Formats: sequence, structure tokens, C-alpha cells
Amino acid sequence: MKMIRIDRNQVRSGLRTFITVSLISAAAAMTFVALKPEKNTGSSERSRLLAKFRGDRDETGSNKFALPGPQRERDPLSAADEAYAIRAYPAKSIPFHLTLNAQAAFRNAEARTATDATAAAAIVSNAWKLIGPSEAKFPAILTFSGVDYTTSGRITALAIAPDCGTSGCRAWAAAAGGGIWRTDNALADSSVRWTFVSGSFPTNAIGTLTYDAASHTLYAGTGEPNASGDSEAGLGLFKSTDGGNSWTHLPAITSTTISGPYTGDAFLNRAINSVVVDPQNSNILYVGSASAVRGVASVTGAVTFPPLPLPARGVYKSTDGGATFTLLNSDTSGLPFVLRGVTDVKIDPSDRKTLYAGQFGQGVYRSKDAGASWTQIFAPINPTNPAVIERDSIEVVKLGNGHTRMYLGAGDNGTFTARFFRSNLVESGKPSFNDLTTLENAGYCRGQCWYD
Repeated sequence: MKMIRIDRNQVRSGLRTFITVSLISAAAAMTFVALKPEKNTGSSERSRLLAKFRGDRDETGSNKFALPGPQRERDPLSAADEAYAIRAYPAKSIPFHLTLNAQAAFRNAEARTATDATAAAAIVSNAWKLIGPSEAKFPAILTFSGVDYTTSGRITALAIAPDCGTSGCRAWAAAAGGGIWRTDNALADSSVRWTFVSGSFPTNAIGTLTYDAASHTLYAGTGEPNASGDSEAGLGLFKSTDGGNSWTHLPAITSTTISGPYTGDAFLNRAINSVVVDPQNSNILYVGSASAVRGVASVTGAVTFPPLPLPARGVYKSTDGGATFTLLNSDTSGLPFVLRGVTDVKIDPSDRKTLYAGQFGQGVYRSKDAGASWTQIFAPINPTNPAVIERDSIEVVKLGNGHTRMYLGAGDNGTFTARFFRSNLVESGKPSFNDLTTLENAGYCRGQCWYD
């Protein structure tokens, strides 16, 4: 029979590390409630706090239509609003740096654990483990199609390596709340395996993916840019030069004024819908940003806007690879400021200085001088919609005759039937758009065109 010798020094060392990690984890958790007042807040005080919170929120958004998603005076969000107001008091909002501090504390705890094998062994029995399910399986009785299926949530972005072929095909997919995943055999008939590659990100909310073949760089814009009540705000723009194995957060420093003077990350607490790379100069980037929310209630919809001040929404340009960005929306450029944000940014396949941008409720604009000036080439179908949520989604392709074709889908929250258009000469002059709407494609997204 083997005898087990217990080393008291190892036990004491393991206990010390275990206690240290436990304290750090507790400190991380406490950052979320650091601003919470005493529990015995009276009903009158609760009402005052809630009224103050709603007043601050209305002031933030200028009007209720600036808030993503449908807004009502009394709805299921009231309880969530009240809870948030009490936690934030006496501040207007809960600073998001508390969440970042908690994440840093958790990473610190992981690092400390990893450096002490004895402590790691002692903590294993106390760690959380996934007991399932690890896949979201929907039984046939709950589906519209009547068959079982596995759901992934909203897929917001897809990028495919240009050398995709039968010998291998690398692709990346991103979800509104599920991070970024990669496969190296996207063309396989079966058993396509996906690997989670954004574990280092401070958020799982992803808005767009762009692969630049010239520099072998994958760009990931965080934040879901669908302007809905549960489109979570992001934490900036990231890039990877090794297929997603490691990532760098781009500084994206800008100076704008919208909710007050702002200097900092152009995409912090916003959502990124487009990243376009100049085909001849990988240091030139065009990025479109939109509104998003910070925190989602357990019932439905948003809890609040991110804390002020916020960077302006719109089309941004960088000439130094993402270190700094300049906002192209201005009173003189012809590209107006936008309430909800940008829907699409595209670069002309034949002319790198010709850009196209769609903006919520404002149609589609074109620039012939790399973003310095803009002209509206497609007006919104319903410019009087007070919610300003018409979404004009665009794609461009080069035709055999050298001209540029644009496909355009237009819709909103159901005030008009969604339509489909095409223009075969969109790069110059005042292009004409042919309405290709048919009985088969009319209303293709019904009342959710502004959303998905």
C-alpha cells in the first residue's frame, strides 16, 4: 500500500494562495455593487431616484425616439429602470470601468492560480464547471419548420479568406452576443469544426468582421449595430494578424462633440457595423458606427444608454492603421449627423476614392474624394417616420463593362412594405434605381427591416 506524505509547508502555501484568489474574486464581484445604496431605501426615495434616472436618460437621448428599440412610458422595463437607478445613485449611471476592473481582477486571479500548481490543485474542487447543455437544441415542437435544430443566436458578421479552396477554407463567424468563431474547413461536407477565438475580448458583442488580404489582417468591430433594444454596446475595434489566435485593440483616438466634448476611443460604448480597408493602402480604414445600449434587462430591451460623454455616431476615417480617426460627418461635408448611426459603408471596387454610406433614416450617400465631401444618391422612402429607423442596406459589385452596380434593400418598422432596388451606374452622376420589388420579395423583412 502506497503512503501519502503531507508536506505542511505546501498546504500552508496552497491555502494562502487560495485565500488570496478568493479575496480577489470577491473584490471583482463587489465592483458591480460599489455604488449601491442601503437596502432600506423608502418608496418615496425610490420614486425620486427613478424619476431622476429617467430624466437623465431623456436628456441623454434628446428625445425618446433616440433610444434604440420601441420606447413606452410604462412597460416591462420599469422594474429594471428602477433597480438600475437605485444601484447608480447618486451618480447618473454606473461607470463601465467597474466592469473592466472586475474583468482585470478575474484575469489576475487566473494568473495567480496558474503560477502555483499546488494552489491550482486546491482550487479545482471549488471551481465552476459546465454541466450542460453546451449546445442550444430546439425540439421540433418549438420550431416553425417542425424539425429539430441547433440555434446560435443572431449572426452579425462573416469573413472568408480569399484563398478559400478545396484544400482548405478558413472562415470566421461572429454573433451579436457570442463572440468570434473560426473554422479551417468551411467547405467540408460534414463535421465542420469551429473554434472560439475571441476569449481575450472584454465583450462578446460583435458587429462586423473584415479580412484584409493585402496585410493578412482580420478586423473585428465590437457592439451590435442593429439599433434594437437589446443591441449591446461594444468596446472598440480589434485586429488580428494570425487568424484570430491573438488580438490587438486599436486606440482609435478621436475628438468629437455630441453629448459634450469627447476625446478618446471613437467606438467605445458604440457599435461598429462596417470596417473597410483601402485596397492600395492598408493604413487607410473607414469605419461606420451606430447606437447601442449598455446592459439588457432580464425581461426585454435596454436598461440604459452608456454613460456620457459619448463619441459621435457616423463614418470615421483613419490614415494611420487605426491609431487615430476623424469623423467625416459634418455641417460642411454633405454627410449629415445621424441620430441612430450608420447602416453600411462600402468602397467602390473600381475606384478606391469613391465611397458609399447608408445612414439610418437618411438614405445613401456617395463620396468621390475619399470622404471629404458627400452627395445623397438615394433618398429615404419615408423621411417623415418620427422614429428615424428606415434602414437602407447596400452592396456594390463591379460589372463587366467597368461600371459599379449597387443592390439596395429598404425597410423600416412596417410603415411601408420593404423594397428591393438596383442601380447599374452608381459611381457617377445622379444614379437611377430600378425598383425590383416583386410579390415574392416584397416585405422580405416585414416590420423588422430596421432591426435585422
